[in-house]
Amino acid sequence: MVAQIAQLRILDEITVTRELDLVSELFHRINRVIPENQHLLTIPPETTVREAVTLLRKHGFSQVPVVAGGEVLGVFSYRAFSQKAAAASLQDWTQQKCAPGDLSVDEFLERFEFARVTDEMRQVFDAMDRDNGVLIGSPEQLQGILTPMDFLRYLYKVASPFVMVSEIELALRALIRLAVSEEELTQCTARSLSCLYEPNKLPSALEQMTFDNYQALISHGDNWMKFEPILGGTRTRTSAKLKQICGLRNDLFHFKRELTLQDHETLNDHRSWLLLKVKQADVRRRTGGQV
Repeated sequence: MVAQIAQLRILDEITVTRELDLVSELFHRINRVIPENQHLLTIPPETTVREAVTLLRKHGFSQVPVVAGGEVLGVFSYRAFSQKAAAASLQDWTQQKCAPGDLSVDEFLERFEFARVTDEMRQVFDAMDRDNGVLIGSPEQLQGILTPMDFLRYLYKVASPFVMVSEIELALRALIRLAVSEEELTQCTARSLSCLYEPNKLPSALEQMTFDNYQALISHGDNWMKFEPILGGTRTRTSAKLKQICGLRNDLFHFKRELTLQDHETLNDHRSWLLLKVKQADVRRRTGGQV
């Protein structure tokens, strides 16, 4: 019976671990924000301020946990040091007969809150705003430290593909409008999209079209002559770029997979290409066709 209970406990632990792993994959928890290559720097309390500042400069950090006997005592930071040092008068330093850099860091500690790797990001926003950092783990088992820049980098990584796709789509709409009049757009739409829609359901505005529709509209052989002056290059090359954007857009919006670094670079390249075309079109508009 005891053996069965022990076995059940092991199975329960495995189940809980699997559930936590699944939650971490599906939801944005703290463990997804911690930099994969984070080097956890700690110092003992007897470290001098001068030594600590040298380490912070070397590693590009603004704070460092102070640990003794495997337990976190607090955090030494530029902020904690400057606040306490600035509060002391010249007379105070003269009486102590030492420079601020000669003191040990345990005189300049501040308390950071601890968070678990399974906590949701929003749970540490207030602490992050107040302290400029959050410790991950517990005082007895420090696993990492999070800073506002870690959050910014993570959120930028998550949000930047959506922002780029938005800019790409809006830029493409603007270029289509510059290339054809409303009447010409209706004609181009009929030529390229009539095989995809019932006659009474053919989209009449760009906002009603999908990105696939934009690609078909521009790439159609009888329509290309309208778009070539704006987009340049060849019809085949332009069509290939739009198809690539469309594929990445579908993967992104339907959460089929996580975009790779190469995917990010591809989206950025296509965004830059369309940005250039918008700038060139704007110059033509302002100069009466002279580039």
